[in-house]
Amino acid sequence: MVIAIAVAVAVIAVTALAPIDIQAAGGPGSRSDQVRAKQTAKTSPHRAGESTQPAPLPPYPVEDETITLIDPSRNTPARGDVPAVAGRLLVTVIRRPVGPIGPLPLVVFAHGWDSDPGKYETLLDAWAAAGYLVAAPTFPDSADTLPGTPVSNYPDQARDISFVISSLLGGRAGPVDPTRVAVAGHSDGGTDVALLALNPAFVDSRIRAYLCLAGEIPPNVPGPWTTPTVGALLVAVGTDDEYGLLPKSTEVFQAADVAAKVMLTVAGGDHLGTFIGASPAAAAMRTETVRFLDTALGPGGTTSVDLASALSPTDDPAIALSAA
Repeated sequence: MVIAIAVAVAVIAVTALAPIDIQAAGGPGSRSDQVRAKQTAKTSPHRAGESTQPAPLPPYPVEDETITLIDPSRNTPARGDVPAVAGRLLVTVIRRPVGPIGPLPLVVFAHGWDSDPGKYETLLDAWAAAGYLVAAPTFPDSADTLPGTPVSNYPDQARDISFVISSLLGGRAGPVDPTRVAVAGHSDGGTDVALLALNPAFVDSRIRAYLCLAGEIPPNVPGPWTTPTVGALLVAVGTDDEYGLLPKSTEVFQAADVAAKVMLTVAGGDHLGTFIGASPAAAAMRTETVRFLDTALGPGGTTSVDLASALSPTDDPAIALSAA
């Protein structure tokens, strides 16, 4: 009798110490998950501190790293008294959101002539904080951080963008969603984007969204410039662009034969501050670009009406919207 009682007490003690595992249907964050987490916390003191909060939402913290990509198939031209070299070295800044899991949508950004990715940190961070993996290569032709004199080289820079896409789809900077790829660029970089969007010799079928910021149809590059393109296009420019890009950017918008397009003009906006500045209009412009990306890279097809609806009303009265 004494032995039986001792065994019973031992069984009860072991049962009380064992964690309760509730098996129920439901994805992460479902009611069954919450019940299981609470039971585990009660019966397993060493896990009591684990968070049961839902996944974080944007804006996310942003982390950055720099990677080096090399394309040996093309050359880098001379930069003034710096001679041409074989291959193309693309030092690429990666801006990554901290929090979201799984493959991320990708934005590859092209900087302007006599510039570099560091100048655009505010804009790149806005996209990364919204949940996008952002890659910004330093072009060996036109960057201001390299020896020699910057030169314009739209065709090779457009191909550099495609090369970066190929490199990152392979997982070089973490998992990327191959169905959600966008390209963006400012000034000469915006012209690189126009080349990808409008010229059949440079088409990249992996791209679903194009952001041409103060860009133009590139001079001295043969067309045609009205080839139908799968994807959505955003053209944006300031009315007071000091390089006269308002009519030239408008030409990009008018020439584009894409599935969906929208244009933003900023009253009194200049060439660069329109996109990276601290003014309410510049902050609103960055918000509009995020809304464009979210819509253009969303599930299913996108029309100009969809884009206009997502971007309107704009966050600042200085920003006017035109749709196809």
